[in-house]
Amino acid sequence: MTSSARHRDRWLALLERNGVRRPKALYAAEVPGGLVQATIGEPCGQMQLEPAPANVLMFNLSPVQALRQGREGRAFVGDMLRGEMTLMPAGLASEWSWNSTCDRLDVAVLPEVFGDGRSLEVVDRFLFRDERLALICRQLYQEISLDAMADRLYLELLVMELASVLQRRYSRGSCKENDIASGGLTRAQARRVLEYIENNLEREVSLRELSGVLDLSPYHFARMFKYTMHTAPHRYLLDRRIERAKVMLHANAASLLEISLSTGFCDQSHFSSTFRRMVRTTPMEFRRARQASV
Repeated sequence: MTSSARHRDRWLALLERNGVRRPKALYAAEVPGGLVQATIGEPCGQMQLEPAPANVLMFNLSPVQALRQGREGRAFVGDMLRGEMTLMPAGLASEWSWNSTCDRLDVAVLPEVFGDGRSLEVVDRFLFRDERLALICRQLYQEISLDAMADRLYLELLVMELASVLQRRYSRGSCKENDIASGGLTRAQARRVLEYIENNLEREVSLRELSGVLDLSPYHFARMFKYTMHTAPHRYLLDRRIERAKVMLHANAASLLEISLSTGFCDQSHFSSTFRRMVRTTPMEFRRARQASV
């Protein structure tokens, strides 16, 4: 069982202990530095949460959600509109109650998410709106809703981006952002990481793994890679997987399943849907077109 599946089971068990019925859908993905969870159609109820080791941002996906939040002797009672959010620092116990079906996205971000010695210590906010955070949350929701086909490197990068916004706008201010990554990778660094990506297209790689190739923090590696390559690491990796698939399709020697596994996709369906989205044709249509041109 994967760590994401274990988290999902733990959350469902927690709902049951608090007398809350199961939601219609629950998606969860653990990534280095955090966790993303989307809950759809969770029935009304109330629950108590023990202190968590991570900072937690809750993004409301319901049109209107009547909500009561309580922590550290303070409480908020009111309507949370779609796109509004609440932010809770690590280490706080909390109480929640809601009187209608709930759709939301929860993002838990560990204090050590940046991997460069800084600690993310957010302020406590009961209700606010931030368009930059909202955009990232919508991207997270769209990706995690793909379930097993979600791009985990992309999720990790989005969590890192969300953490960066929290650090700049909603942190305790004890550690200012250190912008040492204003430039890009050296040519030697770029060559090393691109070669590493090319040699590992057949398997899942994380942001921390790629940054470790250059002994950089994940946060600064992501920024420097994008500055140099003009694209994010997850997009570069996906483009290279599709290009390798094209070569294999043209060779006409491997099955679609073999190509899927050789290019890092979880199964043939995931490969085919991604290929069609990016190339605007199916793998078999691409193969037939190449055969006809020979």
